[in-house]
Amino acid sequence: MSIVGHVKRFWRFHSLIIGAFGICAFTLGCAVQEPAYYEGTWVVTKAYNVGVSAHSSIESEKFLGRSVTYASDSAKLDQAFCESPVYSTKNISNQDFYAAFKASPSSLGFSDDKITEVSLSCLDNSAIMGSTLIFQEGGSAYTLVDGTFLKLEKTL
Repeated sequence: MSIVGHVKRFWRFHSLIIGAFGICAFTLGCAVQEPAYYEGTWVVTKAYNVGVSAHSSIESEKFLGRSVTYASDSAKLDQAFCESPVYSTKNISNQDFYAAFKASPSSLGFSDDKITEVSLSCLDNSAIMGSTLIFQEGGSAYTLVDGTFLKLEKTL
């Protein structure tokens, strides 16, 4: 066999290997991104007037059964629809929680672990319910409306 035959066979074999690596790199680059913990539909199951609230206990019950849906490209906050939501996430300490919300994190069932606050802003800024989400992964989640904490449970 001539040297040209060896070179052709060498490149034919190695081009298959290079092609296989190329396909692997392409498919890994197109992998589906895991959604954020807070994405999905949440339903209000309880209302707590822990600190200063604009609602009485009876008024707070009107929120029970309402829902909020968070997605990367849209959000539905009760009856308000947000087409291009901007989410900002930050971890807050127990002291920061008390300073911001004038309530003890333990009164809402939070442990001493990190508490995550997700703030949502929309172009029209008309949505009130669900624009702030406070949670500990695998634990309790709340949204805040005029000083009333609404407990949220994630639906399947």
